[in-house]
Amino acid sequence: MPRLESRKRSLGRCPERVADRPAGRRISRPSCKLDPSPCVIAPAHSLTLPSLEGVKDGFEFSCGFEAALQPTHALIEMGLLRKRHLQNATSPVAVLERVLSEMVKKHFSSPRDEFDIVLSIADRLEDHHPIENALFFIWSNSIDPQYIPLRPIFERLEGNAQREALMASLYQWLYRASSRIFDAFGFDEARNVYGYRQEYYKEAMENGEDVDLEGEVEYADPSKVVSYIRDSEKLALQGAQAHAAIRSIVDETLRSAFAKAYCMFLNSRRIQFPRMSKECAGILDDAAYYMDASPMPGLGISHWRDDPIVAWFDEYCQEQFESGATCRAPIILCFRPDDTASFAQIVKALPKLIQTADGLSEWVRFGQEMENASEHGNR
Repeated sequence: MPRLESRKRSLGRCPERVADRPAGRRISRPSCKLDPSPCVIAPAHSLTLPSLEGVKDGFEFSCGFEAALQPTHALIEMGLLRKRHLQNATSPVAVLERVLSEMVKKHFSSPRDEFDIVLSIADRLEDHHPIENALFFIWSNSIDPQYIPLRPIFERLEGNAQREALMASLYQWLYRASSRIFDAFGFDEARNVYGYRQEYYKEAMENGEDVDLEGEVEYADPSKVVSYIRDSEKLALQGAQAHAAIRSIVDETLRSAFAKAYCMFLNSRRIQFPRMSKECAGILDDAAYYMDASPMPGLGISHWRDDPIVAWFDEYCQEQFESGATCRAPIILCFRPDDTASFAQIVKALPKLIQTADGLSEWVRFGQEMENASEHGNR
């Protein structure tokens, strides 16, 4: 299993071009004899459903196949399970995997998943013991955060009368859509980390410690963030105004990218998960007790690589790596196997989840292309 340090990259400079990067599991823990092979996409001894790359190895279910029967029946009632899924299937688990793999392929059109999304249904979390009569829906992203710089897009809009509003809207669309499927890092997160770090350093100074508040903190004051991001909530366009502003973009490629971002944002707002019962919420809290760190951000968005958002994004991610704590997945839901209504609602939400990850993957690549084509180079 690769070491975390080998996967960390600084966001303060342009990434070197690589042909492809290996998919990896997001959560770090010591390896043991029960670990799956690197190709298995969920904890050992669990009912495993597909990552966006598709299942490449075997999977197990530690409590037997009984818990998979009722979710399988729910898929039949939803009209998603057909005869072709049953052919040569050795268990209900295999049938579930086929149905949801097909769903992933149908709704993910990008050539590559930039976030290494892992989608699984398991009877336990990490090293916690299996939970009888309980299943977990888990959606997690890679430990490698992605980044979209908006400066190259901003410069391509020079001369457009609505440039500020368009950029504010784009920031909000990307940020809010990504926040629906994993932890995003933008202006609000940078301001929160800045406030925390400022209080920490002031307390250290009052205790007589030798710290440089101005050099270590004030240089990355979020108030210095470009105005279209800082004031994006007030400047962002909606409805007919947004459509009219998008039509005003002369560059066809850029206009199409903005239109896709807006559609992705609207689609992500319709993601709805079932509300967990009090009992299942308690089961989840107990099972996730040792996942004591926040999820690793999936995407950072800022104007450019030398602004305060990236400064605090780098620091936050580095602290996550160095803490040694186990990060929670951004989405974990607990449900009973016989609660087919909750399972059906999760399945209905999957297409929009997958489409949002698909759209954001496309935008990560588009942002990198725009950055590579810009004249600023590595910083």
